[in-house]
Amino acid sequence: MKLLVAGVGMLILAQPAASQAQAVPDRTADREQITAILARWEHAWNAHDMKAFGTMFHEDGTWILWTGAVWVGRRAIEDGHAEVHKTIFRNSIQRERLEELAFVGTDAAVVRFCSTLIGDERSPDKLVRSRKFLVVTRRAGVWGVSWGQNTRLADTVPDSECFAELRKAGERG
Repeated sequence: MKLLVAGVGMLILAQPAASQAQAVPDRTADREQITAILARWEHAWNAHDMKAFGTMFHEDGTWILWTGAVWVGRRAIEDGHAEVHKTIFRNSIQRERLEELAFVGTDAAVVRFCSTLIGDERSPDKLVRSRKFLVVTRRAGVWGVSWGQNTRLADTVPDSECFAELRKAGERG
């Protein structure tokens, strides 16, 4: 009987600690807003609308190209992309697929997505694979890109599941 009373007492004492544990916040709306950036990214690229592309970045955003060059500021990112969309990427089509989204704070997340591009004027039939990394932050209630980097994959790197899914989607049209 003493053992039963002691056990019940322990349960009662443990209750306040359990109820004080922090609940995991529901990030569904944030996740939807961030993944919408990828849809807008793909649409703006394929429409060759670099003004729309630039709006996804904060004014002080940074973009690191696959070449290693760095563009700082929304205007530089927009202008740089607009220039290549007049030339080598004017007929390009790019597809994106989310690989990972990790919240690193209330107003910050890291996004990794795979991307395929066809129609580069230098090699029009070559499928170019890349991984893009974004740090997205919420400012004044709006999610935007603060920092991003494009990394092209060598032809020797095998397809991940993400790239295999993009290839299948491309085959279906």
